Amino acid sequence: MDVIKFLENAAKLKKVKRAGWVLRKVPNPESVAEHSFMASLAAFVLADMAGVNKERTMKMALVHDLAESIVGDITPEDGIAKNEKHEKEEKAFETLLRDLDDKEIINLWHEYEERKTPESLFVHDIDKLEMTLQALEYEKKHGAYLEDFWQNAERNISTKHIRALFEILKEQRETSLEEKEHE
Repeated sequence: MDVIKFLENAAKLKKVKRAGWVLRKVPNPESVAEHSFMASLAAFVLADMAGVNKERTMKMALVHDLAESIVGDITPEDGIAKNEKHEKEEKAFETLLRDLDDKEIINLWHEYEERKTPESLFVHDIDKLEMTLQALEYEKKHGAYLEDFWQNAERNISTKHIRALFEILKEQRETSLEEKEHE
């Protein structure tokens, strides 16, 4: 078992910038590792409220983008079909986990991808909530207008507790946009 090799590969996430922010020319965009950390922290503080398994959701949020350390942050703008993206990420996990005798990481990723458990649905919603939280920060800090990220979250958040938090973020955004109009 070569844990060091696994950790070295996983650490590459610290250098992979979130492609959506890069495409929209956000200055100093967050890395995938920063996003995964915040998603895990959100799972930690929100799991009890949503009635899902805290430990499982934290772990799932932590590893949900791990394959991007090898394949990069593939976005819809890349023109890669969902099944092809899934295959690329599956192969990346095979590479990442080759030297580990631990199936938990790949099992968590499969659960996340399949979206069949309350925990996987919750983590998908956490992923979108964290994205809008980051979008709000970039809009306030850099004057970016990131409507497509908000629309994506609006369409995809399905759990009631995360939806309620998203609505609060939307209100904060609307207030922020109104304040900018009056400047």
